[in-house]
Amino acid sequence: MAHEVILPRVDMDMTEGKIAHWYVRNGDPVSKGQVVFEIETDKATMEIEATADGVLQGSDGVTDVLLPVGQVVAWIIQPGEAVPPVGAAPAAQADADAPATGPVAVDPPAPAGPAAAKPQHVLRATPLARSIARSSGVDLHLVQGSGPAGRVLARDLAGHDGLLAPATGAGSEPLHLHWFQRRAGVPLVLLHGFGTSTGSWRQLAQQLGDDIPVFGIDLPSHGKSPRTHAPDLAAVARMLLERLDQEGITALHLVGHSMGGGAALALVPSLRQRLRSLTLLAPLGLGPQINGAFIQGILRTTRAASLRPWLGMMFGDPAQVSGSFAASAWSELESPDTRAALATMADHLLPDGTQACLLREHLTGLTVPVKLIWGVLDRIVPPAHAAAVPGAVAVHLLPGVGHLPQIEATPLLALLLRQQLAAGDAAAPKRDQLGASAGRP
Repeated sequence: MAHEVILPRVDMDMTEGKIAHWYVRNGDPVSKGQVVFEIETDKATMEIEATADGVLQGSDGVTDVLLPVGQVVAWIIQPGEAVPPVGAAPAAQADADAPATGPVAVDPPAPAGPAAAKPQHVLRATPLARSIARSSGVDLHLVQGSGPAGRVLARDLAGHDGLLAPATGAGSEPLHLHWFQRRAGVPLVLLHGFGTSTGSWRQLAQQLGDDIPVFGIDLPSHGKSPRTHAPDLAAVARMLLERLDQEGITALHLVGHSMGGGAALALVPSLRQRLRSLTLLAPLGLGPQINGAFIQGILRTTRAASLRPWLGMMFGDPAQVSGSFAASAWSELESPDTRAALATMADHLLPDGTQACLLREHLTGLTVPVKLIWGVLDRIVPPAHAAAVPGAVAVHLLPGVGHLPQIEATPLLALLLRQQLAAGDAAAPKRDQLGASAGRP
């Protein structure tokens, strides 16, 4: 059975939107829950997920073109099945008050008439630029964009009409930040590993439930963040701190995986009283050894077929590499510019296949709950590094798991994180009181 992929409504007064990025192309296999494309409106961006397993077909791959809500933009079909003809199956109706969580059915396109005849001017701007413009009363149509295809970046608003200061201290586009769940409370901040992006946390974020505020940040030269030179983990940490400040984060629980774990370690001294808990998954920074052949292998790939065997090394059981996982990984690495930026980063962070920056001392003296989680079968970063941490750190070694506990042992990791968040929040008042009496900021 063919399933429509449509442009959904992501806010109450939305009548049209545009696809900002396709994650899947015609002929690619998709699994239910896998992100297919990202929609962007004047008020929000949202990643749209597949509602069924199958193969994507019928997509034109076009981005940055205004489309009416409810328009069919692709189909998910079964192998051997044909794409239905235009108009063969009308889009179903959805509750107008329900937020979109995937390619759900929504209201059909608005009827023709004066309201539908308005000019289809495409305004290209990043979500951060839109947010700054709204809060400052700047008309983005009057701003000259310096990004790809004239997209307005946050830095383009600096000094516009005398209202705005530069968006970042370095005058460059800030790191991309994605909220999985916006809720009241102290957020859980997720930092991904080398060669991937915030999207790698989606499965875990869903497992955590909808009562925990959760967001991820794309590291420099990864995902949707700028291809920015970061010579060491300290530089990455500075960019992360700047992004947290821009988002107004005054308290957080921090989780880092692999390179993101090293970045989290580097960030810890700057967070001070903001940090509620720290969870590290197979992090960099605890020992010199790393599988340098794996890093070079994924950087040398020029096609999806050659990437898949390297991906298998990340799992305790290589058979767990699904088609959708491989397709998502390739979408992160297929750009030669991205691979070149990552190669430069790897050359600085991992010269000669060695971890050049060791940060074990950053774990000493921490008064927040700290967990170290490692798969016993990790073939990328040695689990033996866990032996070097202070005795106050809780160490969890997961049997049968490789380098990706957030994917290989998602329910267990979600349980451990919920325990960690509860412990960190419970200890915060006493810790804050002690800090204030000691004169610490």
